[in-house]
Amino acid sequence: MIKGKLKKRKSGKKSRRDVIIALVVIMVIIPAGIYFYNQQKMPQNNNPQGITSGPFTINKEKYRLGDYIFMVVTGLHPSDAGKMIVYDPKGGIFTQVPFNGTMKSDWNYMFKPDTIRIEKLCTPQDLVGNWSIVFQGTSYKSITFQVINEWVQGSQAEIKPIPAGMSPC
Repeated sequence: MIKGKLKKRKSGKKSRRDVIIALVVIMVIIPAGIYFYNQQKMPQNNNPQGITSGPFTINKEKYRLGDYIFMVVTGLHPSDAGKMIVYDPKGGIFTQVPFNGTMKSDWNYMFKPDTIRIEKLCTPQDLVGNWSIVFQGTSYKSITFQVINEWVQGSQAEIKPIPAGMSPC
């Protein structure tokens, strides 16, 4: 008789514990569901820190040595045709990319400042400073960004000084 009463008490404690666990799980799942639902409903600003000039946008204002610069072009007009010219801190042309809105209105471009592209950039420190992107053939304003003297982890092996015998510097 005593054993039967003990079993009832234990099962009562177990069912109370199960109810408490279920309530805690529900109290976590419902707010999380509401949060994620609201996140989907909010308008997404895909590039809150980007710099934009007309249809051209880069993803941020400051980059470290070894960072990639991402250019997103959205809604280029058919009348927009020309060259995107990237100037390094020494005023040299780092790269040029032709564009034509009649051919393609949306595209992406990515580049990484390094020492092997042009003759004037011989050391990683030559990459540090203010860069600019000019949209030749359009009335869009230039975009400027800065490369700061900090390294992306592991990129020191990728961006090396040009050896003195091979260097035009």
